Amino acid sequence: MKKIYKLSFFIFLLLTSSVAYSQCNAELYVNKSMKSLSPGFQFSKSYRIDGRGGRRPKIEYTCVFSKDTNYEIKISGKDGGAQGLIGTLYDSKRTRMVSNFYNNKFLEGWNFKCRSTGIYYLSFTFKNSKSYCGAAVLAFRR
Repeated sequence: MKKIYKLSFFIFLLLTSSVAYSQCNAELYVNKSMKSLSPGFQFSKSYRIDGRGGRRPKIEYTCVFSKDTNYEIKISGKDGGAQGLIGTLYDSKRTRMVSNFYNNKFLEGWNFKCRSTGIYYLSFTFKNSKSYCGAAVLAFRR
């Protein structure tokens, strides 16, 4: 009887630990990204990047950018830095403007000077990620 209780308890621990592991606490990565913003940039918005354990391969947000404003995106994730997270900025016509994945390396972000006021799309995908979790912050400087 004791063996059954021990086995049940062990299975319970395995199941609950795997559920807790798959949850994404993006706030930790928002704070990390905010600390890496360049001087002179003001925080505007944070973006949760939760791939739900790989079940959600793409996360996209809509942004409105203003002409002649400099924007900075910083990305951090559970795999370390921006490792495994690809952030890409598209204009209103879905033309790729900039990305943090360059020469097979993950950069922690980018700066972008807006040339035209309008709607932009901020898209996040995963490449060789083990956690599918992270966050990005958007900041601006006029």
